[in-house]
Amino acid sequence: MHPHPKPASESPAVLPLPLAPFELYYDFDDEPEYPTTFPVELRFSGPLNRAWFERALADTVARHPLLSARIEDGDSGPSWVAGPDASPRLDWNDHEVPMRPPQGDAIDLRTGPGLRTWVRASESRARVLFQFHHATCDGLAALQCVQELLARYRMLAGDRDAERLLRRVDPQLLATRDVLASDEPRKASAWSGIRDIWYTLKVWSSILWLTPEVLQPPSGGKADKRTPELLAFHIAELAADETAALHNLAAVHRATVNDLLLRDLLLVLRRWNDRQAGPRAGRLRITVPVNVRTRGDAAMPAANRIGYGFVTARLDERDDPAAVLAKVREETRRIKDWHLGLYFLGGLAFASKFPRMFARAMRRERSFATAVLSNVGRFSPDKTLAPTDKWRCGELTLEWIGGAPPLRRLTRAAIIVIEYAGRASLCLRTDPHAFDEASTRELLTELVEEVQETLRRGV
Repeated sequence: MHPHPKPASESPAVLPLPLAPFELYYDFDDEPEYPTTFPVELRFSGPLNRAWFERALADTVARHPLLSARIEDGDSGPSWVAGPDASPRLDWNDHEVPMRPPQGDAIDLRTGPGLRTWVRASESRARVLFQFHHATCDGLAALQCVQELLARYRMLAGDRDAERLLRRVDPQLLATRDVLASDEPRKASAWSGIRDIWYTLKVWSSILWLTPEVLQPPSGGKADKRTPELLAFHIAELAADETAALHNLAAVHRATVNDLLLRDLLLVLRRWNDRQAGPRAGRLRITVPVNVRTRGDAAMPAANRIGYGFVTARLDERDDPAAVLAKVREETRRIKDWHLGLYFLGGLAFASKFPRMFARAMRRERSFATAVLSNVGRFSPDKTLAPTDKWRCGELTLEWIGGAPPLRRLTRAAIIVIEYAGRASLCLRTDPHAFDEASTRELLTELVEEVQETLRRGV
């Protein structure tokens, strides 16, 4: 017999809550062909104990009200309300059974919660897929929930020391999840207010009036006609020495790993589009999620606390990699120094005052970006682990974790970069209406080869 932790106490009654502007953004942008849901996938070796997993999942969801909530439309607008059944939706089956729900990648938040879980397990391995609706929470919050679930699983296996891995959660903080703030102190003044309005207008005028290039479908290729597995994405792993070298190279150039990856992605997208449709003169734009959490958000349950920045560049064959990196560094420094993620959210807050217009604008058939690149950094379910160590619980080992962002109409590629056990994984989703599996693998292979070329040339 193993000691079991006490079940998580019910969260204080914080619902109903009106949808925050960023949640409205993802609710309005949701459509059947391009649902705003995203996957987080875990792969284990060893036996996954079903009873412990189900208990750990239930106790984790119990501490995060939005994971079991649904949306209800009222006279004052949509609100989060408690769902009729707070039990997590879990589909458990044999390892070889595909994950193909009848409704596909969509989640209807009016009828149920924004989290679903699939487990495919055998005696020697297991695959766990979490599906999150982005209106419910962002990717960083989703990974925090995964960390909590792994800690609870170890507690149920008898590791009492794992309780130290559970962070404090205060559901009352959800009421402030739409507050725009920065950890950097700033004196309020008439000038700062005018500046905020000006920056917000500048950010949104660029988003609305500059139409970026659309990633071109493969020449002569066709989208897959067969039904793909749920939230399908492709994966490429860098070796441990390549991952370490990428960090070292970024430090040498006083850049970030994200700067290097953004530069390499821009170069690949430029070549790809030129090859599919001939040389083009348009601007490429990559959406960059920006974490806007402050120290005061540390105890907030799973929610959305990100904004968006954009890296835009007009490239041609004459641009050398060093020059493109300089352009990218300038853009990313502007995103950080000017807090452009907050100004993106400020524009959404203004737009949410006009919900009908907001909804129509989101459903227009236009692109905001050519692609999305989200670098979530290192996943470490236990801070005492060495960077190259894997999470273990008895005979069970977490071998890999990854995921991918949702896709918007005409934003045909979305990538997550995540590091675990010393290796970086690049996870790519492409528009299934425009790309087949072969062309998706080709695009991802080109990106990995460009990263490896970056390491060879040292810039």
